[in-house]
Amino acid sequence: MVVSVEKFRFFNKKYASMIIVRWNRKTVILTGIFILVFLASSAISELTTENGWLSTDGKVVWGVGQHNGWWGSYRSNITRKTQGEIGPNKTEDLDKLTSAMLEYGYPAFEHCYGLWYDRRRDDHSTSCRGDANVKAPFLELPWARSTQGTACDGKPKYDLSKYNDWYFERLKEFARLCDQKGTILIHNFYMQHNLLETNAHYVDFPWRPGNNIQNTGLPNNNPVANAFYDTTNAVRNELHKAYIYKCLNVLGDYHNVVHLVSEEYTGGKAFIKYWLNTVRSWEEETGKKVKVGLNGTKDVLDALKDEEDIFMLDLRYFWYEANGNLYAPQGGTEVPGRYVSGGTAAGSTSPEQVYRQIKEYRGKHPNKALLHAIIPDRKLLWGFLMGGGSILLSQVQYEGASSNKPYPTNEYIAPTTWGSVQHTYEFIGDNLPETFLKLKVSDKIKSNEGNVWCLADSGVNYLVYSLHGKNIQLDLTDDSAEFDAKWLDPRTGNLSEANGGMITGGDVVIFDPPSNEDWALWLNNKSVVTAGNKKRVPGAIRIQADLSENFVSISFSKEKYKIDVYVYNHLGKEIFSCRNVNSGRVKWNTSNLYPGIYMIRIKTPVHSYSRKVTLLKY
Repeated sequence: MVVSVEKFRFFNKKYASMIIVRWNRKTVILTGIFILVFLASSAISELTTENGWLSTDGKVVWGVGQHNGWWGSYRSNITRKTQGEIGPNKTEDLDKLTSAMLEYGYPAFEHCYGLWYDRRRDDHSTSCRGDANVKAPFLELPWARSTQGTACDGKPKYDLSKYNDWYFERLKEFARLCDQKGTILIHNFYMQHNLLETNAHYVDFPWRPGNNIQNTGLPNNNPVANAFYDTTNAVRNELHKAYIYKCLNVLGDYHNVVHLVSEEYTGGKAFIKYWLNTVRSWEEETGKKVKVGLNGTKDVLDALKDEEDIFMLDLRYFWYEANGNLYAPQGGTEVPGRYVSGGTAAGSTSPEQVYRQIKEYRGKHPNKALLHAIIPDRKLLWGFLMGGGSILLSQVQYEGASSNKPYPTNEYIAPTTWGSVQHTYEFIGDNLPETFLKLKVSDKIKSNEGNVWCLADSGVNYLVYSLHGKNIQLDLTDDSAEFDAKWLDPRTGNLSEANGGMITGGDVVIFDPPSNEDWALWLNNKSVVTAGNKKRVPGAIRIQADLSENFVSISFSKEKYKIDVYVYNHLGKEIFSCRNVNSGRVKWNTSNLYPGIYMIRIKTPVHSYSRKVTLLKY
């Protein structure tokens, strides 16, 4: 091992032998019996909202969300398993997958359990198997097998009171990586696709009679959604509660997980209310809080939208058609969720109507994140963005995707959606990572209001989108600042000067887009933005080990803001906190801790700062 001394710093005369060195790009504090290793990368990027935008560590999180592959497809599935094979469409490499999410513009991943375990069922047959010669890759399910009887797939029956450790360890690892990298896990407890349409969806489902050792009391044939959601049955009630608790016990310590009740949920209000009450009971019992989103049909969502502590609203199960008519089936009528959202909506709506729906709910719920699911062409994506939407879920596929062909590469490549989202995603990340959070839907447009839309942070930033390249009349009467003015070509990502490259407010300013295609206009007051983008980090932060008293002293210069200090273990679980500090020093007792990686996070109202340390005791 080659160690080079970077510099000396004597924290305490009594321990003057303590030095700082550099080793393999890590800063190491060396003493005789105690070592703290500071890694360059930070972690524990807690998901929050500001003006309804999603944020981690003070930077916006926006883009497409991957809707997982829950049967034969090229879409990633974090609980897919192929024995001895790691990579795309096999046992996913979760580290590479989460990195690809950030690289290719889909920073969120929506998970639900698979439609069936055995790939033989891809043929959509409805009869039980005569043998257990199951076909990989397997979609592991949350429940464990028993040693009793035979389920319809030829394997032993499920014990719904026991759980699949491998499945939940995968969820936990993915959630940990999301915390570390600033990506998002959208976790669905259930998968309604099993419960409607053809019996092929239901025949292998663990809760179906004959597939488990419990007496679930469910029908033998689809549709069974309303029966599944009926918690007046004592057996199902207890199974639901235990399963919900299991999911929360596994994921409840992670910060970048948003929980939804079910994929494709079009059930009634009663089951969501039951689920919410169960989550709250778990929170009361554990003293922890999790991020909960609401999804469902419009009548159900509107009836529950004012429930406390709702982090996100999922709007995918109703939408406006291109002619302006509302399509909104009633909850509890067992309408299949896939016919309400996703590709169906994309073929029947328009950018104007997507903007209308998102803007409507942004106005009603200014602090909640908004989720939708539409296969994103560029214009639909911009309608979603300009209305105030955060994550647009999609079936993120790859060129030539087919369940009958091998995956095209052993690496995570750019999906087909990348072409639609790339330039917008990179423009926001490169130019507005922090200041984007201040933007709000604005009425500053004085012409072509139906297809010219504006996001504004008055005096700082304006982002305007002209859907058809129409004239933009932007009302800056109350804003006399000077702005850099640039056109963004959403087809290429190129920036070019608008109106000579600089304009002065104080009046209605007119802009003529370069062509009759869609264009975005960006006005940027650099003098404000530059100052606003400077990170406010508590000055002179020092982390010092005191060998005589078994604590770590975290010291920093006094701030005009009070500071919160948190310490997390390697799983992202908070193990120490000290809030509203202005004394300049906090003591973290390490006497009962195991050696390992820990994260120290310091937060002020305007900034958060993280540092990872490795604690070694001898």
